[in-house]
Amino acid sequence: MIRAFYTAASGLVAQANRQDVIANNIANAQTPGFKRQKVVTSSFASELESQMITALQRERPPYPDSPVSPVLAYASSAQDNSEGPIHGTGNAFDFAIDGPGAFEVNTATGTRLTRAGNFRLDTSGELCTADGEKVVGESGPILISDGKWKVDANGDVIVNGAILNKIKIVGGQRDQTKVMQGYLEGANISIVREMVDMIANVRSFEANQKVVTSVDSTLDKLINSAGS
Repeated sequence: MIRAFYTAASGLVAQANRQDVIANNIANAQTPGFKRQKVVTSSFASELESQMITALQRERPPYPDSPVSPVLAYASSAQDNSEGPIHGTGNAFDFAIDGPGAFEVNTATGTRLTRAGNFRLDTSGELCTADGEKVVGESGPILISDGKWKVDANGDVIVNGAILNKIKIVGGQRDQTKVMQGYLEGANISIVREMVDMIANVRSFEANQKVVTSVDSTLDKLINSAGS
């Protein structure tokens, strides 16, 4: 009977985590380059089997003496790396990547990768993110001097007809990846799908709540009857 409590409680925790992830996805639906997060659930038995396969192969005593409860569920988040929709902005400092790969930027704690190409110029005339992180080029920081400039599909930074640098794309392939100036990649999120997932998750949460209530009521009757 207590195992039913554990099962329902682990389900409640997993669904609470999923609700947080769905809410975060909805909040970032308009964030350029944002990648949808999803929750992956697995049973305690499968987690234990992947980490301690030899332990699971031992002969175990039958329930209720078994120390292992294989009904518990664990939840972890994963990222959906599918491409989001690309739309034109007309802004020369907006960039989108058509295909695999990501921009590399320098931060206070090291480099990171991003698909968000809503860049700008900092006070030194170097290309940076909205947060001021320098965009990495093949030849170092990308300095945009006075004059006519553009970035071609290969990522070459052309100023007054001369190639001065190249935007660094990590994980892309020359024949599959194209840099698009004046465009932004949107978040790969469907509000309708997220709302449907949220409704289904709330219903699952309520079902587990009912299990807890039902088991609690049954135990209450059992204890009171045994004690009388």
